[in-house]
Amino acid sequence: MRLQWKYSLVINLSVIAILVAFYFFDSIRVRNEMNALHALGAERGAELRKIADNTILDAVVSEIEMTKAFDVQRLNQVLNALKREHPDMRDVLNIHISLSDTRIRSSLLAGADAVVINLDSADLEHIETKGATIHAVEGQNATAIVIKYIAPLTMPEPVELGPSSLAAYEQILDEGMLPLDKGWYDDVWWKVFSENVYVPEEPVISEEKGRRWRVTDQEDSTLYNLWKQDEILWIQRWLTGYIQVLFDVPYIDRSIRNTLLMHAIMIVIVGALLVILIDLTTNHLIMKPLERMTHIIQSAESGDLSLEQTYSSDEIGRATHNLVRMLWQLRDSHSKRIDALGQFAAGVAHEIRNPLNSIGMTAQHLKSVFSQPEVSHEDIEEAKELLDIVDQKIVELKQTSEEFLTLNRPRILNVEPVNFNVLVDQVLSEFTLIAEEAKVQVIRNYDANLPNVSLDAALMRQTLFNFVQNSIQAMPKGGSIYINTLLEQIDQDAEYTVIEIRDTGIGIPEEIQEQIYDAYFTTKDATGGIGLGLAISHQIITAHKGKIEVRSKMGMGTAFKISLPLNASTLP
Repeated sequence: MRLQWKYSLVINLSVIAILVAFYFFDSIRVRNEMNALHALGAERGAELRKIADNTILDAVVSEIEMTKAFDVQRLNQVLNALKREHPDMRDVLNIHISLSDTRIRSSLLAGADAVVINLDSADLEHIETKGATIHAVEGQNATAIVIKYIAPLTMPEPVELGPSSLAAYEQILDEGMLPLDKGWYDDVWWKVFSENVYVPEEPVISEEKGRRWRVTDQEDSTLYNLWKQDEILWIQRWLTGYIQVLFDVPYIDRSIRNTLLMHAIMIVIVGALLVILIDLTTNHLIMKPLERMTHIIQSAESGDLSLEQTYSSDEIGRATHNLVRMLWQLRDSHSKRIDALGQFAAGVAHEIRNPLNSIGMTAQHLKSVFSQPEVSHEDIEEAKELLDIVDQKIVELKQTSEEFLTLNRPRILNVEPVNFNVLVDQVLSEFTLIAEEAKVQVIRNYDANLPNVSLDAALMRQTLFNFVQNSIQAMPKGGSIYINTLLEQIDQDAEYTVIEIRDTGIGIPEEIQEQIYDAYFTTKDATGGIGLGLAISHQIITAHKGKIEVRSKMGMGTAFKISLPLNASTLP
């Protein structure tokens, strides 16, 4: 797994695990707090409901019954007296009383900002069915209880009517209207109430058809109840409205503060855990492997390296292992380069020593010749021959130095079409006498239809010369060299001229087959070889965009396969 993915996976999974654990434990804590809060709220709600019903509602209804009216000033005085004198009122913040609707007419605290008691249709229905509604007040640590009050203004008054009149009025009331005929006014309404109490025009609500009805006068917020009992119509007048009591609930504020504090503590704990986790993960996955890599680099500087260590399987571990292996290879390559340079120095000394010895001996001989009192014509001719030898040796030194210099230069090819079979014959003709002396038989197998090849004839002749020479030298007791040429097509656009040079010599050890093209590498220390022949040949073949392959086994000979492209446009 890539280190980046591994690091991200560990961090993300750990963060998710910590957050899940935080959510789990925090949800348990919040659930316990909510259960405790609900239990306390239910207990407290029952107490508050009891205070609202038994203390405040009774006082308000008693005051309205006594005064037979909604007297705002008297009600305010009653509320203030309750607040001062009643022990259950210590947690009451304010009391609002409305008349019929939700508009506030009386309050415990004068100048309160509230204008109406906020009740929606669901709240009103809940009050009708349950008797009260309880809810929290936004922006305040308070609980509001709203109850409905109904205060009688008159005692129930019976109205005796004839059966026919009662039946007619029942039908009109069931239809949702009050009778408006003179008989209703004279026999019922004004008989019960004074003439200054007008008949409300609001619709009649039938609570029980043929038996119980209700109508509310919206003008003066008066409720009229009508019911039939024992063939007698009864009427009673009421005042109705809502009482809202605001109670202080300090335990909610404490609960909120405790919840916020616990959240802050949990966030600090989670943050600390995440910091510790990220630090440990970073230290384990990144810092320690990097420290180990740094230690290895420092060890490399002091020459103390070991491949026998264990490495992690992540990118840094693999990079560390590759670094150690690369340092080993560099050190090994450096050692090989030093050895090659030693061989090169020995080869150069060998190549230069012979011409220099020859030049030195010739110079000494010329000195002795011209030191004679008289120099004859024969001495002069001999001196000319000796100078020709010096000149030849100087040419050899130039060629040797040129080989050293051109080894590291890019080859400049003089490309021209060449008959490859003829070129091979020209090279082999140079080895006729040498092959006979070495008891080496050259067996040729040419492709007669081989087309001309675009190449640098001089450089390729030098290359083939090196391979043939190496094959002869690899058979000190004689043997055979097999020369094959053919045309090989790799795909539709790639054709190659191929020559295979195979001998029956001693072979090349498998462990050094990758090094035979390295400059200055040689196995001919005894004969003074400097290891440039195959290196130069490999360079020339590569310049022709060709390929070279070697197959060899000790005691069974060596085969070199050289492939050269036919297309001259691919060459520089």
